[in-house]
This record gives sequence, structure tokens and C-alpha cells, in this order.
Amino acid sequence: MRKTVFWSLVALALLASAPVWAGGGKQGQAGAAPAGPVSIPAGQSVSQNTDITAAVTVDFTTMDPQDTSDTLSGGIQRLIMDGLFGFDDDMKVINLLAESYAANDNATEFTFTLKKGISFTDGTPWDADAFIANIKKWDDKSMRLKRTALLSDVIDTWEKINANTVKIKLTGPFGALIPTLAHPACVIMSPKQLAKGVEVCANQPVGTGQYEFVEWTRGDHLTIRLKKDWWGYDSARTGGKPLAEKDAGFKSITFKPVPEGATRTAMVQAGDAKIMWTVPPESIKVLQADPSLTVGVRRSLVTYYLWLNNQKKPFNDKRVRQALNYALDRNALIAVVENGIGSVANAIIGPDTQFAKEMPLIPYDVAKAKQLLAEAGYPNGFSTTIMGPNTSTNTKTLEFFQQQYAQLGITIQNKLMESAITNQRVQDATGPGSEVEVEMYLSGWSSSTGDADWAIRPLFATASFPPLNYNLGYYSNPKLDGLIRQGLVSADDEVRRKAYSEAQDILWDELPVVPRHIANIAWVTTNKIINVSNFPDGAINLRAGRMAP
Repeated sequence: MRKTVFWSLVALALLASAPVWAGGGKQGQAGAAPAGPVSIPAGQSVSQNTDITAAVTVDFTTMDPQDTSDTLSGGIQRLIMDGLFGFDDDMKVINLLAESYAANDNATEFTFTLKKGISFTDGTPWDADAFIANIKKWDDKSMRLKRTALLSDVIDTWEKINANTVKIKLTGPFGALIPTLAHPACVIMSPKQLAKGVEVCANQPVGTGQYEFVEWTRGDHLTIRLKKDWWGYDSARTGGKPLAEKDAGFKSITFKPVPEGATRTAMVQAGDAKIMWTVPPESIKVLQADPSLTVGVRRSLVTYYLWLNNQKKPFNDKRVRQALNYALDRNALIAVVENGIGSVANAIIGPDTQFAKEMPLIPYDVAKAKQLLAEAGYPNGFSTTIMGPNTSTNTKTLEFFQQQYAQLGITIQNKLMESAITNQRVQDATGPGSEVEVEMYLSGWSSSTGDADWAIRPLFATASFPPLNYNLGYYSNPKLDGLIRQGLVSADDEVRRKAYSEAQDILWDELPVVPRHIANIAWVTTNKIINVSNFPDGAINLRAGRMAP
């Protein structure tokens, strides 16, 4: 076998514009204070002696990476559990628990050599047996976990070669295996914890990460605690540059879900929270003007959608779906709801995703929308509902859609609710799409592998209906399914590009969703904190965080 790099998507280093920071009304680097950048000499950070609070938008859904469909929960799991691979600040793939790998020429067999001398926080050694215990869970469809589809159709067999080497054979060529293994769903949990069942995994994760799980009181807080002996601080174990400075990280981090944007803003302004994300668009200018804070902004992989249940009337008619797309003034939505932060969605997936294809912009054309609705048999509109987490931004978005679609005679009832309830009633729904509760739904998606496969397959494949995955619109198209399969099993970039190009053409014509906008991510810290940001997929990046005295 030869050492290979199939994923040309390591060019993801360029997939997002570099983050821009502002503090006290000035432009500068992360941690900029009014008088200039904060400078923390080596070993002088006080963060490892400091407990901090971080205000987040919604509650977490689960701590089981294989059952996680939201970026917030996955981002925290990355801190508790390491994967074989992960991402650097710009989402270039890096080795974590994997020392190295080799693959055959057609990308159907991968052999992984694992790092030695690393243990889970429960004392279990990281070795081939621990890896295989996780592979078995990844491949177990009977558990019906939301991220099983990530690898269950890819993995065929596995073999322990020795205590630190495992060979995996795939069902066919899959050139994107390595960045897929860097997805947060593939972080590694202790086999002792896996053996206790999915309920324990969902509530008490155990990993090899920089932090260990302490407690989670749903709806109130989740706390993690720093491990000063984390292997990632040791350059001998990382194989070169350490993953973080020896004095990076915080003694503990308590994440508090605060759906109301004004309340989150007040918390960080008062110092009750040292970190806050996401940032309400309407608060960015106020926070940038605060000399005690630093605001960071970067373009993301996240595309926001209005989901439409394609198996319920009237959304089972393509003309209705097209009408809803024509009747949305996306520029106005970005201006009104996002305070001008973001860009119009001109593709079905984020433009920085591998193999994304730019499409003709959908014009704002109310007359065309009315014509299409009349042709579909709804000349006077119809009544429907919108579900989603009851954040302040979602409330504004709902009101915007109500105003826009009222021009078509469409009335929309507000069914926003607490995120855990929404997840249960939408993402965990069982049964055919024609019988579930959801009609319209507000949420976004980012491909946390950076690849088109994970931007399309979870959202639009027939096999991805809830609760197995995130096809919340219950869209089904056999031709699309075939193209997704072509892109999934090929190691040839040109074959994959062609398959995903045709897939995106179908989706742009069928419009099973209303693509809204591409998000810019914003986060806030006290200006004494440096090296905290967001990954391009929207997850918080705290690994290298340090605090000045």
C-alpha cells in the first residue's frame, strides 16, 4: 500500500474568508483591546485557573456524537472526545488519534496506525480494541441513530492487525473517507461507555479530549473541565507542533443556553458570560463599540433553509415550492433579519463546500409566484405552520416569512418552541412524511466534512428521512439517490464532481427547500481572551483559548 491523500478538499484551508476581529470599535487581531492587541507571553495565561461561562443560543440535544445533528452539540463533543482526525482552524484535516494511515490505489482499503500512550478519562487505553468498538457502533443500523448513515453504507469489514493497527475494507471506493472521519460524529468514545448503551452515551460522554464532561442539566447548563495532562499539549505525542499551548484552555467552561438574543448580549456586556455565540445580528454594532469586548466574524459553510414537507399538500407540488422561492426577497431578509450579515443563497449548498455549483439567482418575483400558485390550484393561497427553535432570530425570520407570503394569500401559524421539544417532534419523528407534524421548518446546515456528500446526502437522500438523518422535507427522488451513490463510492474527483453537479441541477429545479442565505458567523469574547473563534462549519473553536491576567 502507499500513503495517499485522496481528499483534494484539503484545499478547505481556502474555503472560508479569514476571520475579521473588532474590539472597542477598532479592527485588529483576536483579543484586540482599545489600546491594541492583547499580548500574553508564553506561560502567562491565567485561563487554566479561570472558570468561565459561555452563553449559547439553544440547549444541546445530546452528547452522543452518533446521534447528533446540530453543530452546537457536535462542537462541544469535539472538546470532550478526539477523533482519529480533526480540523485545524481553517478546517484543514489534521491527525489526532491516528498516527498515520495508508490506503490501496482505489480507496477501498484503509489501514490506520494509532497513537500510543493515550487513555480515556476512565482509564481505558486508546488502542485497536477501542477503535473497533467505535467502528461497530458506526456500522450498527439497528440503533437508528442520526449519524449512522455517515459511514454505515461505506464500511464493509474491519480487522485488528495488532494492538495499534486496524484495517478497514469499504463497500466500494470512497475517496472522502479521511475528511469524513474528521466529522464530529466520528469522535471516539470510551468502549466502557459504549457498552453501557445509548442512554448513557447521550448523557455522560467519556473521551480522550482536552476537556472532560462534568454535568448537564437540560435547559440550564452543561459544564466541562480542563485536563491539564491532555495528550494534545505534548509535542512528542502530537508528532510535532502541539495542538495548543501548554497554558491554553480554561479551568472549566459552563455553557448556558439563552435563546433570547438581547439577554445573551446583556450577559456578555455585564461580564456574566466571557464568551457568546451566536451573536444576534442586531447586536453586532453595539458589541463592536464596547471597549471591553472583541467581536469576530467569518464566512461559514452554513446555509439556512426554510424546509418544506414535500409529502404534504401543498408542498408536494413543485410549482408551490417554486412560488415560495420566487416570493422571497432574500436581500431584504438579510438586511432585516441578519442586519446585513450574510450573502444570498445562490446554490442548494454552501458555495465553499467541495464540488458546490453556483446556480442562477432566483429572482424576487411576486407576480411569477402568484401565477405558479394559481396553476397549482391555490390562487388564494393556503394556511400552514412554521416550526423551529424559539430563538429571537427565528422569531424575526418567521415574522419576515409571514409578511412575504401574505402577498400570496398564505397565512403562517407560529409553532416555534423550545429546542429540545422541536428536536423531538421534528428530528425524532417516525412514520411517513405525510403523517408527521412538520409542514415548514426553520434551520440551517453545514457540511462538517467540507464535502458535497455530507451537504447533500443527509438533507435530500430518501434514506435520510428522520429519525435516521436530516431530510426534514421528506424529499425523495430515485435519480438523485443514484447520483448521491455515484459520488459516495468514487475516489475519482471528476466522477464525483459530475455526479454532484447533476444532483445540484435536479435540486435547483425541484427546489424541495427554500434556500435563504449563507451565514456569516459571529462570536464575542471579553477582550482579555485570545484564540477563540468559530470553525467554518459554525462550531465554536476553543482549543487554543488563552486569557490575559
